[in-house]
Parts: sequence; C-alpha cells; structure tokens
Amino acid sequence: MLRPENFIYRPKDTVIHRLDPRSKFYYAFLMLVLAILTIDFNLLLLLLLFTLFPILLGKILKQVLKAIQSSLFFLALIFIINFIFSLNVILALALVIRFLILIISFLAFSLTTSIDDIALSFYKLRFPYDFVLALTLAYRFIPTLFKDAVNIVDAQRSRGLETQKGNLIKRVKNFMPVIIPLLVVAIRRALNVAEAMESRCFGASKRPTNYYELKIKFGDILLFVASTILFIIVLAEILGLVKIAIV
Repeated sequence: MLRPENFIYRPKDTVIHRLDPRSKFYYAFLMLVLAILTIDFNLLLLLLLFTLFPILLGKILKQVLKAIQSSLFFLALIFIINFIFSLNVILALALVIRFLILIISFLAFSLTTSIDDIALSFYKLRFPYDFVLALTLAYRFIPTLFKDAVNIVDAQRSRGLETQKGNLIKRVKNFMPVIIPLLVVAIRRALNVAEAMESRCFGASKRPTNYYELKIKFGDILLFVASTILFIIVLAEILGLVKIAIV
C-alpha cells in the first residue's frame, strides 16, 4: 500500500541532511537524466549503486525500503509488460532498475530535505513568492489530509459503512460518505489558513525577508563536482566516446 509517511522528511544530523537543497536537487536531476538516456543494463546497475550512497550516508535506508515495498506492484508490472513484448529478460530487468533509480533519486532528495529548505531554494531562484507558499502548503497538507481520510473512514465504518464489498462501481459509491466529509474538512482548513495569512498581512511585501539564509558549503561543491564528472563520464559512455569497464 502506498503510504505518504514513507515519503515524508524526518530531521536527522547526517552529512546528506546538512547539504544545500540545490546541490542535492542537482545530483538527483542528473541521475534522473542519465537513467532516462540509457537502456544498457550494466550502466543502469552502476547508476543504481551510485544512488545508494546518499541513502546510506543519510541513514534513510529503512524509509527507502518501505517506499520501494509500496511500489512492488508497479515494478512487477513493468517487468511483466516489457518481458511479454520483448521476450528479453535483461531488457525487462533494465527497465525495472531504471524505475528504481527514479524512485531512489527522488527519495534521496525528498527524505533528506525539509520543505522549508526546498521552498527557500525556489525563492532564491527568483520563483514568485505565491508559488513558493502554495508549494509549501500543498506539501504540508498531504499527511494531514491522509490522517483526516483515515479518521473519517474509521468513523464511517463504525457506523456500518462497507468499503471492501461489491464490484468496482459499488465500492466507489461506498466511498462517497468519505469523500464529501473530507472535502468539507479540507475547505474549512483552507479558510482557516487564508484568515491566518490575512491577519499577518500576506502580500504586503513583494519580496519578504527570510528567517535564515541558505549557504553553499564545501560538501555542496564536492557533490556538485562529483555529480558533474559522473554525468560527463556516463554520457560519454552512452554516446560511445569512451568505454567503461564494468565487471
């Protein structure tokens, strides 16, 4: 089952957590690009190994394994569909590894970076403040709405609501007593947030100041350089300019 708590940031004092969000996003983006550009099994396996380093250094292996466990159905579906159409086990495994790289690269960034740091990095990149605030609120509301949904389902089941019986159409209809209260709760919470923002004079300043500033440190420079070198080498291998010996 896909659980939002498996994708939520938890503060820790590790090397990866202390890095600037811009350098971590740069690393994750390059890994995503390389995974999409190549279909070679050995190269994808090498990239998968590189994506595991920040996971281990950030001490988030347990969260990552739970997130991957939630995605086992999609991994199996990718393997089965590609094997049926290609009859090539190596190709099917390569596409599964590609999907794993996409998941792990995203988790290496999201599980080690707070939403406040992400929002501040967008703000420093000259994104509109309204967009940054909307991003922050949307991210923060995900676990809250999930908890509200669980509470409403439990409350409706205690009143005799059946959500697991009947065909697909029947199950969708059974969830209507859950969806409507959830929408009402979400609208009320949005109105409360809007009133709180108005009481604090939101919009009075076009470029409000920040409580703290992001700073590029030596570790960020090292990650930036290492990511760039890795990207150039693997890209050269993809283009056939060099040959990487992979045992």
